[in-house]
Amino acid sequence: MIRIIAEQEHYLLVSDGEHFTVVERRAGKFYPLCNGTRHGHDLEDETVAKLVRESGSYSERDARGLLAHVASQWRELFEHVR
Repeated sequence: MIRIIAEQEHYLLVSDGEHFTVVERRAGKFYPLCNGTRHGHDLEDETVAKLVRESGSYSERDARGLLAHVASQWRELFEHVR
């Protein structure tokens, strides 16, 4: 089971207890941070391992840095187009 550790904007730092990664939450689904086609996942089903794999696995410190970076980029873009 995945645990949500931190949240900024639409992005979450999640962990399966061993690995840490950052995912995007949209419309009740969770999406990996990657290029190309992305499919939404539920945190409760068997696709959680795939979500972590697609998003990359980081140390907690690196994942927190990635979360802050991605969220700030999203905020800057949002303010620019607003």
